[in-house]
This record gives sequence, C-alpha cells and structure tokens, in this order.
Amino acid sequence: MRQRLIAACIVAAMLPCISTKAEDITTRVKKAVERNTLDQPGTKPFHLKAILSPSFERDNSSGRSGEVEIWWFSPDNWRREVRSPEFHQIEIVHDGKVWQKNEGDYFPEWLRETAVALVKPVPDLDKTLRYVKTGEEKNLGGTHVSWVEMGTDGTVKTGEEKHQLVETHVSWVVMGTDGTVSKGIGAGLDLAPNGVTFASGIGYDAGLSELTDFHGRYIARKVTSGGGGAEVTARVTSLEDLNESPSRLLDPGPNPSDPILETAVVDEIAVRKNLLPQEVSGWPTLEQGPLEGVLLAEVVIDREGKIRDMGSLLSDNPGLSDAARDRIRRMRFKPYLVNGLPAQVVTTITMPFKTSRPAGVESFESARTYFEHGRKADFPAAASKQPYILQAEFKTRGSSGAVETGTYTDTWLSDSQWRREAVVGNSRVIRTRNGEKRYVVTEGPEVPLLRLVLINMEPIPAIDTFVESDWRIKRDVVGGVAAIRVARGYENPDGTPDPKQFNAYWFDNSGRLLQTFSNGLEVRLQDFQSFNDVSVPRRIDVLNGGKLGMQMSVTSLEPAGTVSPAIFVLKGHEWVRQFTAEVR
Repeated sequence: MRQRLIAACIVAAMLPCISTKAEDITTRVKKAVERNTLDQPGTKPFHLKAILSPSFERDNSSGRSGEVEIWWFSPDNWRREVRSPEFHQIEIVHDGKVWQKNEGDYFPEWLRETAVALVKPVPDLDKTLRYVKTGEEKNLGGTHVSWVEMGTDGTVKTGEEKHQLVETHVSWVVMGTDGTVSKGIGAGLDLAPNGVTFASGIGYDAGLSELTDFHGRYIARKVTSGGGGAEVTARVTSLEDLNESPSRLLDPGPNPSDPILETAVVDEIAVRKNLLPQEVSGWPTLEQGPLEGVLLAEVVIDREGKIRDMGSLLSDNPGLSDAARDRIRRMRFKPYLVNGLPAQVVTTITMPFKTSRPAGVESFESARTYFEHGRKADFPAAASKQPYILQAEFKTRGSSGAVETGTYTDTWLSDSQWRREAVVGNSRVIRTRNGEKRYVVTEGPEVPLLRLVLINMEPIPAIDTFVESDWRIKRDVVGGVAAIRVARGYENPDGTPDPKQFNAYWFDNSGRLLQTFSNGLEVRLQDFQSFNDVSVPRRIDVLNGGKLGMQMSVTSLEPAGTVSPAIFVLKGHEWVRQFTAEVR
C-alpha cells in the first residue's frame, strides 16, 4: 500500500504537478482527518458493521477474513467486536474503563489496523501533524490552456490557464534505528475534497474509498489495509444511528475482564532494551549489489516477545532479504509492559549488514557510477562545459498512422539555463529552466510521442529516482561490443526479459551508453562523434519488437552564439520537477 503514494502521481504524470500554499498544510490535514473520523466528540451515536475479506482471489487461503461491529455512544462509551478465524475479541469501554474478552493469544495486525481504520484513518493525529509539518507536499492538478498567442521568438506571450486541483499528497520519512545505523520508511497521506483517501505510517495503513455523508462526516464504505501481508478489503454493510440503550450494550455482566490486550506503537530504541541475547550467523555472500548497507522492517511483537508479523523489508541489497527475514524472526524480547501488563508492540527493526562476493565472482562499480559516467560521456549537457545548440530530426509513425518528420532542439547555456523542444506537425513539448524556475508546455495530439523523443535523447535515469539495490550488473555483449549491463526487473528463467518489468542499460568499456531497454522499447545509440570531449551519438534508433519505430539523427551540434534570455521563460507554464526519472 505504501507504494501508492508514489504510484499515484506516476500514473498521472501526464499532468503537471503544482504546489499551492493557500492554507497551512497542517491545518488542511487536520480538517481532512477530522472529516473522515467517526469516533470523535460531536459524532452522533452510531452502529457500524463491516465484512472483511482478501482484496484479491490469490489470497483467499490467507485466512484474512472476518467481521468488525461497533456500537458507539461517545469516546468513553463504546463496544466493539472483531472476529476472524484465529481471533475473536469483545471490547467494552464504559466511562473510560476497559473490559475485554479475548479468544486467541494474538490480535493479528491486519485485523487490528482494519478495525481502527474503519472509524479513524489516522490513529495518532497529533503525532502525524508533527510529521506533516516537515513533510513534502505535492499537489496534483490538471491544466487547460484555452488559447495561446505565440511571440516571434517562440515564447508564450498571452494565454488563459485554468487549474483544477485533484489531490494533495503529503509524504515524510519515519526513521528506524538500532542506535548505530538508521534507515527510513515512507509514510504519508492523500487528501481529496472529501478528506483522506489514503494514510500510512508505523502501525497504520489504509485506503479509503466510497466516501459517503453521515451527519456531516464523510465515512469510507470501503477500506483497504495491508497490515504486513495480503491486502484486506473491509466493506461497510451497515452504518446507522444508534438508538439502543447504553446500559444493555455496555454491561459485560458478571464476567471478569480478561487481561487487557493492547497494541502500542513503540520507538525501536525502547524495544531493543528488551532484546534477549542470541547467536547471530554471518550474512551470505552476494553476487550482485552493495556489500555493505542497512535494512529495515516494520514488525509486530506479541506479548511473549516473539515476532508475529513483518511488513515489507527495505534493504540496500534485496539479495539479503530472505536471510534478513530469518534473522529478524529469530529475535526474542522480554515482554514490553504498558500500564504494568505485557502488550503487543508495533516497531521497526533496523540492522546493518556487511558481506563479500563469492570466490571467483567479479566485483563491479555501483549502478550510480555507471550512470553518472555514461551521462557525462554521451551528453554535452551533463559535461557542463561550453554552451551549445543541438538540433536533430526524427521520423516516426504518428497517431494518424502516417510517417511524420519532426525536430528536436536543445539550447544549453548552463545547468540552470536551458531549453529543450520537440515538434511534429501542430504538436510540441517544451521544457525550459531559467535559474530556479522550470517551465513546461505540452500541446497537440502527439504529446506522448514527443515526450518519448525527449527521453530517448537523454535516456539515463536521474540518480534521485532509483534505488541502488534494485540494479544487477554483469558483463554482456551488445552489437558485437563488450559491455557492462546494468539492469533491474524480472527476467524469465531462460534469460529473456519481461517487457513490462525489465529495464536495462549497456555501457562499453569507456563508459559510453550503447543501448537501453524499457517498456518493451529497445533504444540503440550509434555513430558517436566528439564534441568538447563528449562522445555524442549522432543516430538513435528506437525499436519495438525488433522493428524500427523511430529514428533520430543529430543534424547540427555547435557552440551557442547569442541567445535571447526570453526563450527560457514561459510565463504561465511554471512546473516543478517531480515524478519523472528524466534529469531535464
């Protein structure tokens, strides 16, 4: 679920992401969360019932099914019953006093998180607001240009522009630490007009949809939650006013309460004070990826001190994931006490690793090193030397089915002053930078095609958009030339890549980029010629299924003469670079 914060804007990358500060973000988040929270002062008494089941058929055997039913009169007077194949709890809070009946020794985290999210999408609002205050805000908006008048130098002189705010994403990083090393885990919120649509952090993870009005609160009729494994969907089958007598529902009768089973979100350092000594074996050798780094997992520890649930493992080298999970699951703790009683604990486990290559296995540079070297070897903008103007021509089949010829122009004065433009027919894409400001113009039916032109002219991904541990490196041969392949994604047992899940770059021994593969497209860089000590490919072929789909040729590359500063400013088209792997 946490991946959704990133994916939401990637899917919408065709729209520019804009930033607005019309209202303090903490105030907006507070209002949004309160809009979706049922169990708060001022809410009318209610009865809620939800049915829980796996979100996907593949998880039907996971045992993650059940019911949640809540009778709520006030924050200090309510009754909740949760039921699953492995656990059943009745909890009554009457005038602030807690009574429980538990069948099962462990409250599954997926069940607990889902039960909480049905009435409170953000369990600890004050703590969340402290994260929000220093988090990153990204507002996704759609832009419609009604009409544009072009200046003779290509700048947009006038125009009417309308923005429609779709959703706000606020993200932050929660750090885990063993006291020596640290690693972050992503958290955040999605805000829509009716409130929160997604919330994640340590101890909560929920997607909210089908929001409907209930006495001024917008309550999700569908809640999805991961809880450290197969996703669960809770569907609210009943949400109605509660007219029954509190005395009947809140009276447990003569039955004594079971020991209170509480789940607490606790700082890792505090939990590690209860860690028992254990024998630790060495890490396995690694053929690929970093040999040193840090890994992190969110875990749930039961009342006896055993690890019972583990979320996704974040590691600087995924090759150690299985060994790390095994090591974490063997950890044992003294019971963590809350109000003198053993409690379940949600926390992080952070640990460093250091290992070596197997005997006889070649060691390579990092993916970052190959990318940075390749960018400076092939693309004059990365070398940051003499200002230049590069012009190219490309031929491809447009949306109409006819073969069309377009142009690409790159005017570069410095890292903070440049303009890239691709044009075909009446369509164009322009990106510029002038100091700290960036601009984007996208017009016409061939915009997706022109975006591809910009990517293929500088295909190496930005360093700040990938995780080093995702990449595998090996020697290969491409076009009869010895090369280093830097790749990520799935490959079939016979070595053939899955077109939708494979991404690779091939560099020759001098560091030049020779070929790329992404989204089923193969890009070949050829006919290298020197310009200011940069080996620039003068021809770029794009193949789809082995057939030529686009051919780009550099027609001119020369030092820039006098360039009007006006071409770097596109008023009304300001843009913030985010959700893109492109450097420029």
